[in-house]
Amino acid sequence: MHASSSLAIALIGAVSKPVGAMFYYPNPAASALEHILVDNWGAYASNFSSAITPCENYVTEVGLPAINSRRTTAAQWLRVAFHDFATADVTAGTGGLDASIGFETERAENSGSAFNDSFTFWQPFVNEFVPMADLLAVGTVMSVHLCSGKYIPYQYGRVDATEADPKTGVPEPSTSVEETLAQFEQAGFNQSDAIALTACGHTMGSVHAGGFPEVVEQSHITPNNTNGAVNLDSTRAVFDSAVVHEYIDNTGARGGPLVTSFNETSRSDLRLYESDNNKTMLELYAQGDGFQDTCVNLLSRMLNTVPSAVQLQPAIAPALIKPINVTWDVTSDKQLVLSGKIRVLYAGEVSADPVSVTFSNGHTETLVPEENLGISAFKLVGSQTNATAQYSPFSVPNTSISGASSFTVAIPGLEAQAFQIQDKAFIVPSLTSIADGKVSITVAARANQPDFDASQVSVKVATPVAQPLTLAPKIARADVQLEEGQSPLTDIDYWTGSAAIENPTGAVSVTLLSGEDVIDTLLLDAGVAGW
Repeated sequence: MHASSSLAIALIGAVSKPVGAMFYYPNPAASALEHILVDNWGAYASNFSSAITPCENYVTEVGLPAINSRRTTAAQWLRVAFHDFATADVTAGTGGLDASIGFETERAENSGSAFNDSFTFWQPFVNEFVPMADLLAVGTVMSVHLCSGKYIPYQYGRVDATEADPKTGVPEPSTSVEETLAQFEQAGFNQSDAIALTACGHTMGSVHAGGFPEVVEQSHITPNNTNGAVNLDSTRAVFDSAVVHEYIDNTGARGGPLVTSFNETSRSDLRLYESDNNKTMLELYAQGDGFQDTCVNLLSRMLNTVPSAVQLQPAIAPALIKPINVTWDVTSDKQLVLSGKIRVLYAGEVSADPVSVTFSNGHTETLVPEENLGISAFKLVGSQTNATAQYSPFSVPNTSISGASSFTVAIPGLEAQAFQIQDKAFIVPSLTSIADGKVSITVAARANQPDFDASQVSVKVATPVAQPLTLAPKIARADVQLEEGQSPLTDIDYWTGSAAIENPTGAVSVTLLSGEDVIDTLLLDAGVAGW
């Protein structure tokens, strides 16, 4: 894993704008989120996946206490997303997936530890480019995908709320069916949608006497079931249609404790399912494997319900060829070097064919892959096995690629892909760091460039920091004043500066701009959220 990473690359044809930096493939947000979604196990695995691997896992505790708690992180993540969504008002254009739930954990309708448990795990992954709201959606996508469900196409670009949603009304166990359906309608879901979405959300997890004594009797609390869990269906950690079949067939968990509770006023699922005389539940029962497709559709709509001012970006797909951690740096022996790795996704076993990188000046490098492989939850087109990720490192001195403006990655059997590079100016990773409440930055720029005005260069720092009333970090921003420094290279000028920062909760981003255009971006101290 790297303490810092700076990707000075872009898909050819991309436009260099502050909101879509050209240094990640295809931009910092998509690159980071694709890593979480795709790199699940093995080499360079996203630590995000560890929380729900295996799907019975409870991330807040370990060992026997976690097992005896009967809590399921994957199910918690679904619940958190639903509660964040449920106060949406699509007519007014407010609410939905915006992480406002972090400010709302004291409300009776948000009972239980699932919200703060989840935010605590997600917090280190938040940075300038990855808001908590996007991670909230990722949590649902991964809980379904990694736990036997289908992949929900994931769009990004959500914006974190800065305060609690003034609207309340998340359905509770005692809520009347009329109120429940009215709340779903306000959020854009009709009666059939509401029933089916509830069934999809209740195919994993349990209801706990510790959090819901009005639903589950205290007698369920035992040394081996410390929270008094009663499962929603007989496959607590599998995303499947068991909850529907057990409800209709009156077998197993019979639809779960929100159907069968000793307290009739807490049978909210039963009231909802029976509100159309079980028509929707019978239709779900008859769908067979189609139940998964129904859930993908409804959960996608739920996750994509956002405030009207928010514009979601296109869905992220696994990148078959992905440059990672590609950066210019100055070595200890005063050499300018471009280094990084090329990740290639294969359908099953990796190919023995070499990966080559050809720069636009004609220089070609044939890469030697690393031995350790990664495994993805994705199955590529035409394959029934999980994709395998292979990583091939490279390190090329500037003298070999002088004048190159792009490189092309070629692998037999895959379409070659080209990526831009630039060396007019960049943040020097080895000379940029965080220590003692300060980020110290060194910028390198080629001397005597007729088409580059160093006076127009600026540096901005964005730090995720804790804020009151929620575990979702806010982003604190600062400008850095640069002064000319001492460079060890004759054709490279150095500029240095620093800025005081608060204690970061995740990766600190340093952005180099020329005028309004982003030139380079460096993520510092990503910790568990890094590569």
